Amino acid sequence: MPKTLAVVSLKGGVGKTTTCTNLAAYVAAMGIPTLLVDLDVQNGVRFGVGLDDYAGLTLEDVLLHQGRPSEALVLTNRSELSVVLSGRFTSDHALESYERTFEQDVTWLARRLPHFTTPDFSPQLVLLDTPAGLGAVTTSAIVAADGLILPIQCEPLSLRTLPPLLRRIVQLKAQYNPRLAIEGILLTMYDERQGAATDVVRQVREAFPGELVFDTVIPRHEELSLSFAVGAPAVTLKTRAAGAQAYIQLGREIIMRLPEEVGYAMSG
Repeated sequence: MPKTLAVVSLKGGVGKTTTCTNLAAYVAAMGIPTLLVDLDVQNGVRFGVGLDDYAGLTLEDVLLHQGRPSEALVLTNRSELSVVLSGRFTSDHALESYERTFEQDVTWLARRLPHFTTPDFSPQLVLLDTPAGLGAVTTSAIVAADGLILPIQCEPLSLRTLPPLLRRIVQLKAQYNPRLAIEGILLTMYDERQGAATDVVRQVREAFPGELVFDTVIPRHEELSLSFAVGAPAVTLKTRAAGAQAYIQLGREIIMRLPEEVGYAMSG
């Protein structure tokens, strides 16, 4: 069984899609079959992995019974990486239908995820990119996940969103998903020149046990934004740049936490 990680935050602009695209690209490059599912109607993954012109089936089509999950898999030119794009949403009706499916059945995604495979592709790691907030789509991702990555921008407002998010996670774990765990809190957009950023890092590390906070801190760095303009994750472009190096380090942390059989497959 693959390990499924959802990247979740109440606040937008904290680096969820950047985290998903870079983690997926790095882990796949290490030989671990990886599936990246974009649940956000903003379609950030589409641009982050260079699929601007993709015209095939999407998650929206699967929701509307216009295709099978396996048909929505997009094989990328990066070894071991496949993605599922959220949709085109060419009308308000399409967008409403997409969101209504998750509202009516919070377990829909959990039951469908195992079917996003083909005879040639069976993921060992699944990453779910979610919209900001705790709407039905994000709730469905939490219900479907084994673990959660919680990005916290290194500024006070982002930090204040963490307690209500944690309370909701506890509720969903009790109600739907007893296996759910917090994979780690990820500190993002760190700028050492800002005293508030340093304070947020300190407060998070003091408030939570070490195993609940990733060692890696993602810096605020230009190449992480520019990578969306060129359609390639930073870890595949400027591997020596600070942002790329941070995501490479985070990828190593994630791989160390994967089940042993995945590690054996990678080394083999």
